[in-house]
Amino acid sequence: MDVYDLAIHVEEMQDGGDYRYVATSPDLPGLLVAGDTAEEVLSLAPSVAGAMIASLRAEGDPLPATMRPMSSFPLITHVAVTA
Repeated sequence: MDVYDLAIHVEEMQDGGDYRYVATSPDLPGLLVAGDTAEEVLSLAPSVAGAMIASLRAEGDPLPATMRPMSSFPLITHVAVTA
């Protein structure tokens, strides 16, 4: 199993649509996760990204050049925390 370091951008939508927040990634074009809260889209983004990567591999398509595999653990990441 490979581990990738992906940047995830979360934006608040102001268009009055069904969802308030959307997550995308410049590292994985096509990633789009929508939800009612920022926490929701952040929690769903890794599984959606994983499914996209698995689909690319299954089809024999290359991963985007911006994907950065991580060589090993420990895993270091950033999270947004509200207090």
